[in-house]
Amino acid sequence: MKKLDRSKLSDAHRRGITTTLAFLDELLCDVEQWASGREIHSVLYHESNAFTPAQKHAMLSQIEKLRRVLSELAQTLELEPHRNDGSREIWGRCLGFLEHLEELQGKHMQRYGKPPDWLGEYLDPRAEELINGVGKIAQVAAAAQKQASKRLPADRPHE
Repeated sequence: MKKLDRSKLSDAHRRGITTTLAFLDELLCDVEQWASGREIHSVLYHESNAFTPAQKHAMLSQIEKLRRVLSELAQTLELEPHRNDGSREIWGRCLGFLEHLEELQGKHMQRYGKPPDWLGEYLDPRAEELINGVGKIAQVAAAAQKQASKRLPADRPHE
């Protein structure tokens, strides 16, 4: 292979490559969870995991191979890992979800056709409770973000 002159790789190229490969690595983490038996069951969210042991093994084997390539790319191109802060992720997802919860209120149910008279009266207080609860989770996550930013060394950029 030709000698690589890393000095010719711009920061913009490095960021673009890092972003794509970080998304791939995140996908591999998700696939790894499924291949390791992930199956979540909650109130209205259920996952099923019907992968056979051979399929799980095949996915885990491929993940291992892909991570070797990612490691080589990261080392050769001097890529810094993307850091995903849990508080920032939770905060963003909660804020993004609030609009969907607002649409559970009775006044928005018209979009599905005329609702029964009682539906708004039933849904509105429960939707409000869900909105408030998700908002409180977002507040906790925002406070965690502030605390984390105070702990970051001055020479380290915010993640």
